[in-house]
Amino acid sequence: ARERMAERGITGDQIEQAIEFPDKIGRSVFDRARFVVKKIYFNIHLAKKHLLMVIYEEKSKEILVVTIIDTSKIDKYF
Repeated sequence: ARERMAERGITGDQIEQAIEFPDKIGRSVFDRARFVVKKIYFNIHLAKKHLLMVIYEEKSKEILVVTIIDTSKIDKYF
């Protein structure tokens, strides 16, 4: 997940905000133990709205971020 964050310029704070205050939350269709949170935000680097999806698991009351997806295709994935 850290590699993806670095590639896309996503900060740890943005990930935390998405998990704490999601616009949508659900379970992964591929692995029901994983959660998918979706957060619409303004990407300052590209000057437009983006959708941040964070896939994570809860293990021993800790959150383990598996991966993130950052896309401009909000209508398709939201």
